[in-house]
Amino acid sequence: HAALGIVVVTSLPSSHKVNVADRPWFQALATGREMVVGPLIQSRYRKALVFTVGRRISGDDGSFAGVVSVGIDAEFFTDFHKSLVLGRHGYVAAIVDDMVMLRQPNPEAYVGASVRAGRGSRMAAVEPTGTLRSISPLDGVDRMVSYRTVAGFGVLVRAGMAMEDILAPWRQTALLVLSAVVVVTFSLIVLALMVFRGLAREEAFTAGLEAAVGDRTEEAERRAEEARQANESKTRFLAAASHDLRQPLQAAGMFTEVLATRVTEPAQVQVVERLRQSIEATNSLLTTLLDVSALEAGKVTPNIATFRLMPLLTGLVDQIEPEASARGLVIGVAPTSAVVSSDPVLLERLLRNLLVNAVRYTETGGVLVGCRYRGRDVAILVCDTGVGIPSDKVGEVFEDFIRLDGPSDQRGGRGLGLGLGVVRRMSVLLGHKLELRSVPGKGSCFGVVVRRG
Repeated sequence: HAALGIVVVTSLPSSHKVNVADRPWFQALATGREMVVGPLIQSRYRKALVFTVGRRISGDDGSFAGVVSVGIDAEFFTDFHKSLVLGRHGYVAAIVDDMVMLRQPNPEAYVGASVRAGRGSRMAAVEPTGTLRSISPLDGVDRMVSYRTVAGFGVLVRAGMAMEDILAPWRQTALLVLSAVVVVTFSLIVLALMVFRGLAREEAFTAGLEAAVGDRTEEAERRAEEARQANESKTRFLAAASHDLRQPLQAAGMFTEVLATRVTEPAQVQVVERLRQSIEATNSLLTTLLDVSALEAGKVTPNIATFRLMPLLTGLVDQIEPEASARGLVIGVAPTSAVVSSDPVLLERLLRNLLVNAVRYTETGGVLVGCRYRGRDVAILVCDTGVGIPSDKVGEVFEDFIRLDGPSDQRGGRGLGLGLGVVRRMSVLLGHKLELRSVPGKGSCFGVVVRRG
C-alpha cells in the first residue's frame, strides 16, 4: 500500500490508516523525483506544523514502491530564532527551489513566497556559500545576509540582519559590526547542526523500515552504502565549514584586542569583554568540532614517542590556571618522574579536555593532576572537588552531546557536550584505557592509562 500513499510504518501511534497520496511531496516522489524537502504542512498525526524530508523507494525493476518521509517540527526552527539576536528586522529562513519553506519571524507572510528575483538566489546558484548585502524583494529591507546551500538536499539556509540595525546610532563602531558577523556565522553553524541531526533521524528511521520490510540482502547492502556516504559527506562538510569560519573569527579576535586598547568608558569596556568571551567560546567550539570531524574521518595518525610527563603536565596546568583562578579554584600538579610512550600532541589535547571539564564542573575547592604506577603502565589522574556524576550517568558521559548540570550553566559556560566524546575517540586512537570514579557532591577522578617508556 505504500505506493498508493497509505502509511504502513510510522514512529507515531495511529488507530487508523492515513493516506498521504494527495500531498504534493508524495506526488513529486511518485512521478520520479528522488528526494523532496518541504513544504510546511500540518501533520495529520499531531495537528502541528512540520516540514518533511522525503526519499523515493524503488522496486527491483525500478518501479515506484513507496516513500520514506521524516517530519521535522517547525517549532524547532521557531525556538532557534527566538534564541538569536538579529535585530528588529533580522530573520532566518530555509528556501527550497526559490520558494520560502520556513521563515522567522512572521512566517505566515512569507512561507510559499518566491525569491527567484532576489540577488541572493542568483548568487547562491553560482557560489553555494557566501555573504552579501542585498535588498529583499519581499519586504524591501536592506540587509547583510549570510547563506549556505546544504549539498545533496537543495536547501538554502539564510540568516540576515538589517543594515539599519547594524548601523544604529549606538552601534557606529567597528566592534558591533564584527559582533553582527559573529552572530550570523554562529547562526549558520547551529542551523547546519540542526539539519544534520534531522538527517541522522532520517537514516535511523530508514534502517528500521528496511528491517520491517524484509530480508532483501541486496537492498539492505545498497542502503547501508548510501548511509555510509551520507555520513562521510557530513564529516567533510563539517570540517570544511569549521575551517572556513576560523579565518573571520581570528580576524574578529584581533580587531577586538585593538578595540580594547581604545575604549575607556566602563560600559564600552564591558561590551568589549563580552565580545572577547563570545569569540573565545565560538573558537573553542570550532576547535572541538574540528577534532571530532578529523577523528571520525580517520585523518589523525598517532606519532608515538617516549617522553617525560612532568613538562607536559606543568604546561597544561599553567595554561588552565588563569581560568581556574578566576573561578576561585586551586589547580596544581603532583611532581612525577614518569616516562611514557604515546603521542605527546594527542595526549596533551586529551588531558586538556579533561582539565577544562574538571574546572567547568567545580565550584569550590580545586583540581589536582597526578600519576600512579601500575606495573608496566602509568595512570594519569585528573581529580576535582566538583559536583560529581550520578552513578546512572557514569556510562554515558563519554558519549556525544551528553551534558550534566554544573556551576558553568549559570555563568554561560555550558558547551555542546562534545569534550569527553573527543577524549573517548583520542583514547581509542592511542590505545589508552579510560577510567572514571565519582561521588555525587564530592568530586570526580578521571584516569588515562598509558604505557611506560
